[in-house]
Amino acid sequence: MPGSATAASFCATAWLHTSGHIAGPVVQATRISKRGGMGHAGELETAMILHLRPDLVQQDKAVDEIDFISTPSYYMDWVEGGELVANPPWDDDTATGAYGAGSVATVENGRCWLEVGIAEKVAHVHEIHEQYGRREARRKEGFGLWGKRE
Repeated sequence: MPGSATAASFCATAWLHTSGHIAGPVVQATRISKRGGMGHAGELETAMILHLRPDLVQQDKAVDEIDFISTPSYYMDWVEGGELVANPPWDDDTATGAYGAGSVATVENGRCWLEVGIAEKVAHVHEIHEQYGRREARRKEGFGLWGKRE
């Protein structure tokens, strides 16, 4: 049937490499900036680039922009927070294109966050394989409607 899933279909994702239960607490515990400092060209991204390619960073030109419109149910940081998810026009909240506090980024945090981000993604791949294996075993045992539909 066109557009239908097959028994071999399984997909999982987390949109950000440092937003889960492995990296998230480390980032939160070691960050220097307050909430709002981790957006685009902010502390997180700048720190990682300082670690990976310091030759590309001109930190003396970093512009900290953390004055975007937020409310208790919506704010921007390395993860959007609160009950609301919004996607306002970028120009409403930034004069330069930056979101965050890149000036406080450090090489040490960049290394640390990259390492825990990689560990998180590796753990996700293992979980995806575990999920698929467990689902495939269920199918082989006859669980659900797989193979029983016309």
